[in-house]
Amino acid sequence: MELTRKEFLKLSAAGAAVAASGLPLQAAQSIAASAKSATPTLIKGADILTMDAKLGELTATDVLIADGKIIAIDKDIKHDNAEVVDASGMILMPGMVDGHRHVWQTAEAGQIVKGSKLYRHYDRENNLKYGLCFTPEDMYFSCHIGGLVCLDSGVTTVLDHMHATNGNEIEDAAARGLKDSGVGGYFCYQMRQSPHYGPGDTYPLAQARADRDGPPDERHYQQAELLRDRYFSDPDGVLRFGIGLTGSVGTQSVAQTAEEFKRCRELQAAILTQHMNQTFPEPKPPVLRGIRDLHEAGLLGPDYHISHGNDVTDEELLMIKAAGSKLCSTTLGEFTYDTPSLHGRARAHGVDTGIGLDAAIAMLQDYFEHARSAFWILYKTEDGAAIANNYTSTDVLEFATIGGARSLGLGDVTGSVTVGKRADLVLLRTDRMGFANLGTLADRVLNFAAMQDIDSVWAAGRAVKRNGIMPGVDWAAAQRQTAEVQQRVFSLAQTINLTE
Repeated sequence: MELTRKEFLKLSAAGAAVAASGLPLQAAQSIAASAKSATPTLIKGADILTMDAKLGELTATDVLIADGKIIAIDKDIKHDNAEVVDASGMILMPGMVDGHRHVWQTAEAGQIVKGSKLYRHYDRENNLKYGLCFTPEDMYFSCHIGGLVCLDSGVTTVLDHMHATNGNEIEDAAARGLKDSGVGGYFCYQMRQSPHYGPGDTYPLAQARADRDGPPDERHYQQAELLRDRYFSDPDGVLRFGIGLTGSVGTQSVAQTAEEFKRCRELQAAILTQHMNQTFPEPKPPVLRGIRDLHEAGLLGPDYHISHGNDVTDEELLMIKAAGSKLCSTTLGEFTYDTPSLHGRARAHGVDTGIGLDAAIAMLQDYFEHARSAFWILYKTEDGAAIANNYTSTDVLEFATIGGARSLGLGDVTGSVTVGKRADLVLLRTDRMGFANLGTLADRVLNFAAMQDIDSVWAAGRAVKRNGIMPGVDWAAAQRQTAEVQQRVFSLAQTINLTE
């Protein structure tokens, strides 16, 4: 099928009109309008998995939240004006933390999955084709619904690595959509070159990859500054500004990488995140080889955060630790990798470490499954098994809660049920047959909890889910709109011919 750019723009405009005609996310503005709850909330009689080492696990205890924060944890708290939530027989835990997710892929879920042969072409199909076919309205919808999906699954903090950076309007829509969802964490704007092709074009695959992996162009630096000032001017906001660095390992010189780090730090991003899939055989200087070169160039720091990094050595982990840098493993997605996830070794070396979902196009949304995978994947190696054999369920859950928060530099803000922290909380029903009633709270949650058990979610003190329902969110309408986006995007993607 031949499609000219003029025809693409015409079709995109038509799709935009459809997408904008009935967004099913009526709760968006009310959820994100304020980080503060107008009325205090008193959660009564919960069994609390605090993930706070000083508090441990508490039984039949109350939590009072107001102005977006946890202000009291005690027995039999009294408050005349608070909304009272009867949590007797339920488990209250911190909102979970996802340290690496491509939220924009949410509307594409299922098109490419691990159990399909198509997944071997993930980079070509998703990053180099699908992402180029979104309208701004499609992108807003996918990032918006993606943020709501996070909240629905008990993830109140996410690092969104937004790498479909294909034009100012698309990127603006992504930032706005995620912020409007009310989820906390970081919107990380990806630095990379803009694509030189689109729907209807034939272009060499190798050149498309080379373009993408090249140093960022001036448009991206200017756009990053605009997005920062427009949506993330509050450095202490619930959703903050970050930057996704180019995947410079094996593709750029150390000097090019140093210039990118310098300019991105001048933008005052709260976090610099980077895919770190090191390549073997090791590239030769002056091409960047990985953590060692970053260390020797003095580029590591407490604002630097990597995802994956399965090939990072123990020696390099010590460099990361010394610099205060952090990392995230996407354990469920990395089961198929030849080199197993890094999180166990990293934590053993004292590096702040979290986990993440990664490819929303391929991974299930039940984040409890991702937490469980952080335990089981360790058994792929003898060293990992030795680490896992000394873990408790609490140790494993740290990757998805307080440890994950620390890995994003937010350990003092969220990740545990602690007085003074942001009221990011998840309340679990335990009356389902199959949700074990024996064991510690951590044992029960890690091994038996599922997304279906989530009764309530508070994000920065706001009740975004109550009694298993997200008020104002029409999931059936969202499903219909998702299908419309998929049909349009995937049809257009077929018109892009990337030649081998």
